[in-house]
Amino acid sequence: MSEPAPTSPKASSLASTVGRLAHAIGAEHYPNGDRAALRRWAPGQPLPLAFYRLWLRQMDGDLPAEAATQAWMLLAWSLATLGAEAHDPKRPWGQALAESGFAEGRLERLLSAPADVRPDLFMAAVRFLAAKGERFDLTEAARFLITSDADKREAVHRRIAQAFYRHLPKND
Repeated sequence: MSEPAPTSPKASSLASTVGRLAHAIGAEHYPNGDRAALRRWAPGQPLPLAFYRLWLRQMDGDLPAEAATQAWMLLAWSLATLGAEAHDPKRPWGQALAESGFAEGRLERLLSAPADVRPDLFMAAVRFLAAKGERFDLTEAARFLITSDADKREAVHRRIAQAFYRHLPKND
């Protein structure tokens, strides 16, 4: 079983949610204190009130399911860390990793990490991309974080790896 195609309602809903989140956090009027609170958060810590305020005021909906809350917090952290223009729906995450010089070994550890290690490795990858000023499709990152079904998660990993190897500079 594979992840929905990008044109399916579920996939477009995810893309829409990520786009709205990126727009909200990147907006000029978004409070710098809230952006900083999102950046300071680390897995294992309580969620900052800035996350609840962001979701309930900017996303105009209920909070995400409890099981998915950490994944959405990681995504909010990513957007706050990467900056206002970080979300580029036309540039795959794997491409950004490859073109920025992310090591194959680090990608392998990220994609094969158990659930308890994934957040830390994900944050390290995002910090790496932030340091390089990279932009990418954060919908793929959301899918990577949210997908819990093993078959669907493997399909996500395949897409990330495929984009990575297609754009990895060739050594002659």
